[in-house]
Amino acid sequence: MGWACSLVGALAAYGIAHADGFPIRTPVAAGLVLPKLNPGYHHPDKLGFREGPMHDAIMRGMAAGTITTLPSWSAPFTIEGKSYSYTLLGTDPAQGAATTLVPAVIVPIRLTIPDYLVNGQKLVLDGRKTLNSVLNSPIFHGSDYDSGKNLQFTDAMLHAEFQQAPKNWHLTFSPSVAPEIDVTTTPGKTDVYIAKSGKYAAVINDGVVDDAIVKYIKANFEPSNFVIFVTYNALEGGAFGYHSGLMDKGGTGLEIFTYTSWLEGVGDVFGLPSPNADTLAHEAAEVVHDAFGTSLTLKWGDWFNNNKCFQRYIEVGDAVEDASPKVQNTPQIVVVNGKPQTFYVQSEALLPWFLRQYPSPAIHQAYSFPNEAALLGPAPLNCAK
Repeated sequence: MGWACSLVGALAAYGIAHADGFPIRTPVAAGLVLPKLNPGYHHPDKLGFREGPMHDAIMRGMAAGTITTLPSWSAPFTIEGKSYSYTLLGTDPAQGAATTLVPAVIVPIRLTIPDYLVNGQKLVLDGRKTLNSVLNSPIFHGSDYDSGKNLQFTDAMLHAEFQQAPKNWHLTFSPSVAPEIDVTTTPGKTDVYIAKSGKYAAVINDGVVDDAIVKYIKANFEPSNFVIFVTYNALEGGAFGYHSGLMDKGGTGLEIFTYTSWLEGVGDVFGLPSPNADTLAHEAAEVVHDAFGTSLTLKWGDWFNNNKCFQRYIEVGDAVEDASPKVQNTPQIVVVNGKPQTFYVQSEALLPWFLRQYPSPAIHQAYSFPNEAALLGPAPLNCAK
């Protein structure tokens, strides 16, 4: 669903500097702000993607095969005699070799913060500055994993989960870049920080970005596309990122999208390594494993918070996001034009964790990927309320 925490209140208590007379918050010590959810909290589901009439229509349409959306397949499983199922993007590996190309449309957001001036000009955080890093990141660029060579992150994760899949069975994001969209924040609703690098970082109100995303989807509705909205060194007050979907009025088309923050050079503000692909890895992996809010399992608990009951969706990033940064922020090397570059991705929970399989049928009998030490066993059958 996405990382979220109430950042604005937590950060506002820190020191004040000034730029042209406007208050600019100074950097927050690393580790005080972490990219994780408070257990049980998520980005507000304003569209009713997971609860309500649209969710019910998605469930019915997916079961009946009457919705046009991203290509997927489903499989049943049981836990203690009770039936569940998951739906993954792509094709069933048991049906043989196939390559599924998912068009991934990247929409950079040009964010203007009118009540913060830098050198007499309104502060602008331009999402186009992320494009080179985003496109070269492990999400879209092939790199090497124990599960395969020259694979995109989510494809490698699938091969870790399905070891018997043909080597030429793939799910691949095919990225393209759309024109940027302009978003102006509401005065008084943004906190701005200056990192040690001299770069600016901002925590903004959720609604201004969410409204722009919905407007864009409605105007450019194409259910065969996975749309990724990206901000540069800015994140919503309630989420580092999230994924959702929007149906057309006729209920026959469903477009899946995600919002992700992309952070570079502001690691001391948010306690993150850079360039940081954690949030995009989190959201992309969750879209692959539960694009439609239909992958359901026995309710599971937060492995890193005394097994406190969390949710019943197979949300592979949520299961790890309360881990320490050293556990979930995993370096991944990508070779770009002959030169190695290190990105940081979030480690994800593998399907066997949610299916309560023991031993795990995944690579190395693992329950998490790519850091196999993040989760050392399946989710318990019961969680603590």
